[in-house]
Amino acid sequence: MPGVPFPSDPTEFCITDVGSTTTKALLFLRRAGAWQCFRYETPTTVEKPCEDVAVGVLQALRGLELLSGHTLVRDDAPSVPYLTTSSAGGGLAMVVTGLVYNMTAGTAHRAALGAGAIVLDVISMDDGRTPYRKIEDLKRLRPDMVLVAGGFDADAVSAPVFLAELLVEAGLHPKLNPSARMPVVYAGNVNAADRVRDSLGDGYMFRAVPNVRPELDCENLEPARHAIQDLFMEHVMSQAPGYEKLKQWVAAPIMPTPAAFGSILKLLSGATGRRIMAVDIGGATTDVFTARAGDVFRAVSANLGLSYSILNVAELAGITPIRELYHPHLTDGAMWNLIGNKHVNPTRLARTPDEMLSEWASAAVAIREAVRQHVKLRDGARKEAGPVRQDLDDLLKGPRVKPRPITPFADTECDLLIGSGGILSHSPRPAATAVLLDALSPADSVELAVDSEFMFPHLGALAQVNPKLAVELVQRLGIAKLDRANRKMPAGYVPPAREEDSAPVAQCSSGLVRSLDRLTTGPLDHSTDIRLRRELAIPGQVFVKAGQTVTTDTLVARSVRQFLRPFFLPVAEALALPAGEVEKYLVKHLGDEVNIGDVVARTPRRVTNKTFRSPVRGRIEKLLPGGTLFLRESPEEAREYTAVEVARELGVEPGELAPHLRVKPGDEVEREQWLASIIQGGEFKFAASPVRGKVGRIDKHFGIVLIEPLLEELEIKAWLPGVVQEVSDRGCLVSCQGTVISGVWGSGGEVSGNLQSAITPGSVVVRDFADAATLAQARERKAAGVICAGVNMQEVIEPYPPFTIVVLEGFGEKKLPNDVRDILAGQEGRLALLDGTTQLRVGVKRPQIILPD
Repeated sequence: MPGVPFPSDPTEFCITDVGSTTTKALLFLRRAGAWQCFRYETPTTVEKPCEDVAVGVLQALRGLELLSGHTLVRDDAPSVPYLTTSSAGGGLAMVVTGLVYNMTAGTAHRAALGAGAIVLDVISMDDGRTPYRKIEDLKRLRPDMVLVAGGFDADAVSAPVFLAELLVEAGLHPKLNPSARMPVVYAGNVNAADRVRDSLGDGYMFRAVPNVRPELDCENLEPARHAIQDLFMEHVMSQAPGYEKLKQWVAAPIMPTPAAFGSILKLLSGATGRRIMAVDIGGATTDVFTARAGDVFRAVSANLGLSYSILNVAELAGITPIRELYHPHLTDGAMWNLIGNKHVNPTRLARTPDEMLSEWASAAVAIREAVRQHVKLRDGARKEAGPVRQDLDDLLKGPRVKPRPITPFADTECDLLIGSGGILSHSPRPAATAVLLDALSPADSVELAVDSEFMFPHLGALAQVNPKLAVELVQRLGIAKLDRANRKMPAGYVPPAREEDSAPVAQCSSGLVRSLDRLTTGPLDHSTDIRLRRELAIPGQVFVKAGQTVTTDTLVARSVRQFLRPFFLPVAEALALPAGEVEKYLVKHLGDEVNIGDVVARTPRRVTNKTFRSPVRGRIEKLLPGGTLFLRESPEEAREYTAVEVARELGVEPGELAPHLRVKPGDEVEREQWLASIIQGGEFKFAASPVRGKVGRIDKHFGIVLIEPLLEELEIKAWLPGVVQEVSDRGCLVSCQGTVISGVWGSGGEVSGNLQSAITPGSVVVRDFADAATLAQARERKAAGVICAGVNMQEVIEPYPPFTIVVLEGFGEKKLPNDVRDILAGQEGRLALLDGTTQLRVGVKRPQIILPD
């Protein structure tokens, strides 16, 4: 049903903020000229089993009905004026691509961070991964958007197009809507923009902006930042499931949460004349704003937060500075366990005083680092009036890897510091005061406050329809002043249980049926049908048939291929022809193989008698709109290796070859690239590779360089023993009877082994608590995996164990649940399958144990 219009003189209205983990609803009521505010929170229902943010919104509104006694919902829709903001889906997750990490890829990375993105990966030509591995990583990461950079504006165009071809091969779609087109911001060599767009085709939403690195020592980040933010608001946030329902209900457009927060700060700073810094710390990211006279600057610190990102906070600062703030009585190991348990239970409120103190300490560290990043970006933005020169010495420095403790900070441009986010707004005021002071050590002249009911985003949404009322409410209800003298951490404090624990339950529960990613399983306590799809990312040779019985090691499919580079032949430009007339002058046509030097196009003598010859070997795939031929590189012969007798070609003894070599094992080489050279008797000699490939080995006894083909091989095995139900050109679907147990955290990939109490090679070991001795024995005796209720987090990170581990209960000393203990005991000596893959954001995946019958 259509939304209720927002009146010019309202007496009641609801506003929600649909966050990545929590939906926060406010009801504003005016009685006898005074405004009242009721608040209710419920988990956001963007993930399975609901996958509909509207479900959580309705649950929150019904909770407000219980608190206020007012009817707010009719016919499963709001019955009062309703507004909302949203950051559902966990913020903006991006992949960045570029040519060289310390050059264009690094610049693009900074542009994405400045736009508020959570950068999942930086893919560069020099990152050491094969093209096939890059494609596989792109498929696994499931970003919301991709930023493609690469090449200075005077460079060749082939490299950015190569990166675009990787995206095409990966077949990316937004994680929240697999049927939608993936947004791509192109900020590379401007001369390649049209060709990148043509390569991406209709499957991607393409937006070109000026090059982030137009020259070697020049950066231009702002156009890319703005394009990323615009696309996120227009095409990413709107893909959250259920978003279309919200659009029908609201009385004004849905605002991104950070934009709404900035909107109310703009109004507040303009109305009061204050110089404001506001810190909004969430579960996944931390937003920092500075506002003065209605001018607002925002920066987002990706992966600095208190639920999904709390582990990153600890890794960034080091565990000791966090522990020393409020936990001097704990060991570093105990502190890691507190952080780890919050990491794997991101939506759970603290249940013990130590858990609460760990969250306050982590908040102080996260705020400190977020403000540091904000000021750096803000001051840099003020200096930029378009492209800026970049200090190459800074660029070439390696990334910081050492933890950084909290140090005093003061921003002289701030006279009001406002803390927001649940950890500050919902904590006792003395605790919020302590966190802000310990985080930033602001000057005595800076006034401290908190967003009293975590309502700044809500009031930013209100500002769209009634800015005067928004300013009135933020001053009357939104800001709570803090007393610097009262900064004591409350002893024994734990937050009250959420109101929604007693509220109506969202009607989207999946009952006892588990459906985890690729698995469809049944209840934990009895045998059920398990169906698992085992497929390659691309078509390959399939070795199984429908109805066939397979074992764990049965090879299902294999793909061996060479990633063939794209080439672009500018025929129209070279022959001075209109783009639309190129086809009639082609000598080679679509599908033809072309060798170096072959005539591709020719104009007749009566015109200009010009000829275009191919500089590359390949197969013609497309004639692009601009009159450019698109060629795909020809594959090399699939021989095992090519032996080049380099010493003989140079006329030297094999033992004299070393100083003349120009390559080393592992180097990729092009056809006709020099492998070695020498000036001898006034004559220059060289030995070239006859093929494109990789230097596999240099035999210095015989003076031979062995060139391997650039083939990439991927195999997939059945892993799940059972019967093949379906076969595709990429693999198959296998099913069997068995039991699936889900863990809370794990590491390592797919393994199999027999369940045993003793630790032996290839076994899967079960323990209540996997202590350091158990982990050491599993490592030394080469166990396949460990199943445990608990483990000390400090023992299983940096480095991760060389075996697969599945943790069922959490970090620290834990006990196995009785039903799980009985099931595992009944499988003693039998096959167990473990997959430790854990992904808590961008598509949740928990580790799994499969016990086939």
